[in-house]
Amino acid sequence: MRHRVLLAAAVAAMLLTPFQALAQSSSELERDLDGARDEAEGLEEELDDVRSDRAAAEEELAEIGARLADARGRLQQAEGQVALAEEALTDAEDVRQAATEDHERAERQVVRAQEALDFEEDVLADQLVEGFKYGTAGATRGAMMIEVLRRADDPNDFSVGMKQLRTVVDAQDETVQNVLDLRQQRQEREDEAARSRARASQAAADAASTLRLVEDLREQAEELTAEVATEEVSQERVVATLRLDEQQTEELLERAAGRQAELETALRERRAEEQRLEEERRRAAEQRRAARDGGSSSGTSGAGGGPDVEGGYCPVQGAVAGRDFSNDWGYPRSGGRTHQGNDIFANRGRPVIAIDDGVVVRMNANEASGGLGGITLTYRTRDGSEWYNAHLESISSGLQVGSTVSAGQEVGTVGNTGNARSTPPHNHLGRRVDGSWVNPYPTISKLCR
Repeated sequence: MRHRVLLAAAVAAMLLTPFQALAQSSSELERDLDGARDEAEGLEEELDDVRSDRAAAEEELAEIGARLADARGRLQQAEGQVALAEEALTDAEDVRQAATEDHERAERQVVRAQEALDFEEDVLADQLVEGFKYGTAGATRGAMMIEVLRRADDPNDFSVGMKQLRTVVDAQDETVQNVLDLRQQRQEREDEAARSRARASQAAADAASTLRLVEDLREQAEELTAEVATEEVSQERVVATLRLDEQQTEELLERAAGRQAELETALRERRAEEQRLEEERRRAAEQRRAARDGGSSSGTSGAGGGPDVEGGYCPVQGAVAGRDFSNDWGYPRSGGRTHQGNDIFANRGRPVIAIDDGVVVRMNANEASGGLGGITLTYRTRDGSEWYNAHLESISSGLQVGSTVSAGQEVGTVGNTGNARSTPPHNHLGRRVDGSWVNPYPTISKLCR
């Protein structure tokens, strides 16, 4: 405000009435003019300082705006990944609990089978003891029959003894068979207990791994939340220190927005370069691992990503790799699945774009019958790839199976239909090459900059 006061004083000094000027001597007038010139020079210097301060503030405001937009985008993606991972964690805990209960049930069945076997073996032992009463070789049927004949007083007595002998032998045979069956059953129960114990251990390991991922993602989301809050405070501080009126603030923010757009472009280019370098490091690591393992690709099927799409379009309008989506291929998902695609987070209704020229090969416009993916659309591009878009809010009117789509054409909008109803809106993008799912990230990260 001081420069305004100085300007007013200078203007007042130069607007003296002729009568006031005539009342002064020439030396006084010259002194006043010199003073006015000095005031004007001082005002000009102050105005230069103000312009410089404002330009610096505009630059700082633009930089803060660019960082804030980037941080908000990454926060939206992080919160979405947390929601999806938490669903997977819930399922993993359910699987672990079910496996533990199966194991406990199998252990109880082993105990019951052992108890039944012990009982039948005791019965068999008692029968053998009783059998020895017929003689020292009482365990054999021939000896038992001779003993019956020896003790019989007449044919009728012998016939009665043989019937009793047949009853004893049949009962003993049944007991022996029961013992054998129960031993087999016990072995089966022990085998099942061992398998259920292994399943429970694997389920516990999977749940622990998913929990670690959820905790990491939560930590990232907390850090991004703090980053957003810090940038918002910085933005408010810069605007407040300028003490501008509403019109000046709007003009300042407009200029800052223009500069912000430039900085966002530079930031995207830098992030794209970082992603490219990270992808190169990842591929080099995979090649070294493949060479070390003798060329085996176990556990990394589909990670290659398929051929690049030259001149293609980002599959979600305005999405930026590293900000709105990350390389989440292989992340745990609900139902014990692993993620076979990339989730691109965006506001509901954001246009979903055809990456390249293609033909619609499958679609489901009815959420009720869409299964996990809800509203989905799949198109096949010129290189033979099938691009699967799931959880859509809608499919563009006029599209049906057999329709052609052009590169850059809107084919639908981002939503959260299907099993994504409890998660933030996002487009699940899958890519199938030669009948197998592959990781889309190496391709689309180059298209979304």
